[in-house]
Amino acid sequence: MDELPDGTEEMPAGDEEDAEMTLQNMMEELLEAKKKPSAGLSKKQKSTIAKKAAAGKDIGKKGKGFEKIASKAAEKYGSKERGQAVAAAAMWKSAAKKAK
Repeated sequence: MDELPDGTEEMPAGDEEDAEMTLQNMMEELLEAKKKPSAGLSKKQKSTIAKKAAAGKDIGKKGKGFEKIASKAAEKYGSKERGQAVAAAAMWKSAAKKAK
């Protein structure tokens, strides 16, 4: 590493790019985490809800069931997978709201 006039050390070109990419990746992960519908739930809460949902048990939400939401979303977005993703987001969002 070379020393600059202000006393700091210059990073080699490859290391500087790697540091910027790492920082950028960390920022993207942070922003993505804030966007997740399950934001605000602890890992244990998420695990409990996921286990109940997978077993087909009541996860505490009144109203339409997961399958109804998934089928309507599948019609709207054109695929079964996308419908399930929309229903899962609604489930997590509801659970996060209930946890607060």
